Amino acid sequence: MDVKSIIRLYWDKRSQTYGKNTYRSPDEAQHLWKGILKNAICTDERLRILDVGIGTGFLALLFSEMGHNVTGIDISKCMLSKTRCNADKMGLNVDLIHADAENLPVKDEYFDIVINRHLLWTIPNPGTAVNEWSRTVRTGGKIILIDGKWHDYAIDMRLRRFISKMLVFMTEKRDPRLFTSHYDSIKDRLQFFYGSTPDNVIDLFSKAGLKNISMNNLEELEKFETKNRPLAYRIANKPSLYLAIGEK
Repeated sequence: MDVKSIIRLYWDKRSQTYGKNTYRSPDEAQHLWKGILKNAICTDERLRILDVGIGTGFLALLFSEMGHNVTGIDISKCMLSKTRCNADKMGLNVDLIHADAENLPVKDEYFDIVINRHLLWTIPNPGTAVNEWSRTVRTGGKIILIDGKWHDYAIDMRLRRFISKMLVFMTEKRDPRLFTSHYDSIKDRLQFFYGSTPDNVIDLFSKAGLKNISMNNLEELEKFETKNRPLAYRIANKPSLYLAIGEK
């Protein structure tokens, strides 16, 4: 089975539990995220926005609530079904496309904004992906990428991740081995499997011809996530998040 088939299979299975109990204070989280997104797009105009790797629709639905025209793509049909269900419950409209982040069935220079969150680590060819996102953005538009450094291989962090897996199994009734059973065989083929740094993204954006590249370390979000994520997440992770913007 090829890399993308394994990735698709994992997220189809993971969609059954993904997004549950994400934040202890969901209303506060949405307010914080809307502020982050509004600052990133820097306009009150109604925009065409593409969310690449939409998952269950967290960012896309926030943008839709803010009045934008939103399209989401994902490699997993099951994730798209979850987004559709979430959008229907909220009375929101989001166009959904089953597609690969590295090969978008979208015409050139169509969107004002292309955004993704926590996607880079599971893309086999990140340079190809960024070039493709740039192709679909109009001149003067932006690519917004939210990412971080995920894995710290210090002994204490490895112990904490083991404890976290046990908690996940007991409290969320979810088998953490699902992840390793899929990704262990392909992680060496994923350039940013262990996370990315701002310098990594500056390099990717520069090679794609993007300009006016800027970084936001998302310190307020890091503090919020440390307090409001489930215990298993807080044990396993030391948030190191950033938001990168590149203009076409």
